[in-house]
Amino acid sequence: MERRKIEVTAYAGQRSGEQPRSIVLDGKKTGITEIISQWIEESVNDQQQRRFFRVKGDDGFIYLLSSEEQKGEWYLE
Repeated sequence: MERRKIEVTAYAGQRSGEQPRSIVLDGKKTGITEIISQWIEESVNDQQQRRFFRVKGDDGFIYLLSSEEQKGEWYLE
């Protein structure tokens, strides 16, 4: 599967960056029931950070999402 830009509803708490709450795939909204893991990767070349989230949707599927916070864009990996 190739990387795909998606729509994400996110929440930013007091102590951390945005965390996904729901995603929209092919026009269907899926709630996030669990954040299984999360991590940050930084590119050495352009020094951009990407936050990754492995999440469980309310449809039972596991998704790998990434956020490019500087651009405000989310992706399904």
